[in-house]
Amino acid sequence: MKINAKQIGFNKPFNVKPSVKNYTRANGMLIKVLKLSANQTRNTTLNPTNPKYADYLLKTIEQEQSVISDGLQFLQEIFKLNDKQVEHVEESIPGINEFANYLSYVIQRIKGMSDEQIKLENEKDRKKQNQDPKK
Repeated sequence: MKINAKQIGFNKPFNVKPSVKNYTRANGMLIKVLKLSANQTRNTTLNPTNPKYADYLLKTIEQEQSVISDGLQFLQEIFKLNDKQVEHVEESIPGINEFANYLSYVIQRIKGMSDEQIKLENEKDRKKQNQDPKK
């Protein structure tokens, strides 16, 4: 399957062979991204005066670092990137949110979704987020 790589600074898509090994890698990466997302959501509900606030903040930063390094390794393995290409990816992605979004895209592709299906799901999610909660 061809996976678009423009978001990470490559003009040509990568060709990834569908396999159980890649599917398992994708699941492992998805678990890490979801744990980070859950922890970040929890941090937004904590009051900075809470004695555990610093611990949660530290945990979130450590998880971000882990997701970045594990995500880069995941992309390196999936796309068979060399070290120079990995460095190019690091320099091409502006932030953690964009990186997490791209990882999510790659995971969805590996799990069998087409670009069109992903686009439709993203549009549905945006519409849900923009809906008036009173309706």
